[in-house]
Amino acid sequence: MDYDYSKLENVDKLYIPLKYFSNKKYFEILKVLNSKSDLYIYLPTIIKANYRNIFYNNIENAIDMFNIKGFVISNISNFLLLQNLKNDFDIIANYTFNVFNNYTITELKKLGINTYTVSPELDIETIKNLNYKLNKELIVYGKTPVINTNYCLLGRTNKCYPNCEAKCQSTENTYYLKDRLNMKFEILPDNIQTVTTIYNSKILSIAPSDFDIDYARI
Repeated sequence: MDYDYSKLENVDKLYIPLKYFSNKKYFEILKVLNSKSDLYIYLPTIIKANYRNIFYNNIENAIDMFNIKGFVISNISNFLLLQNLKNDFDIIANYTFNVFNNYTITELKKLGINTYTVSPELDIETIKNLNYKLNKELIVYGKTPVINTNYCLLGRTNKCYPNCEAKCQSTENTYYLKDRLNMKFEILPDNIQTVTTIYNSKILSIAPSDFDIDYARI
């Protein structure tokens, strides 16, 4: 179901995947969102050669057109994509960095990370014991990804076919895997990279007031 994101209020930061900055049909809504909140470009967990081309071809244009505050990086290799950018951006380490302890936080700070997203796999006490060398962000609501795979489950292949593109981009259909308990795990394909994300069947819901955090992420 489509949602009017221009109605969002009291949101400090918005994480937008780079592919939306490379498509002109999203420019108007991006401008509206940019007027209401800081925009961060969200980089995917898996990056193939064609995505690197998309990045380099569109990143400067995105920075010129929009007031980009920073980047959400999903693995160490993303630093290579950002190393030639001249601006001083906020860098957020995504949950995929699997921050489990204070040693990891110390190393991330050395790399220039401003904020880290707590791993959804951690227990309450471990989260509370993570220190404040960096800003701490906790995912408090939503369906979290359980796997990112270099494979298209809809096309049953590791590459994209032209006749599948419309199916991947359609917002009318929802695709999912169903387990033996009839729980539905939603499938979100990405036809740019042939990368599929599978989301948890259950919605995560955590009271942010129970934790000492800087940002609550939805």
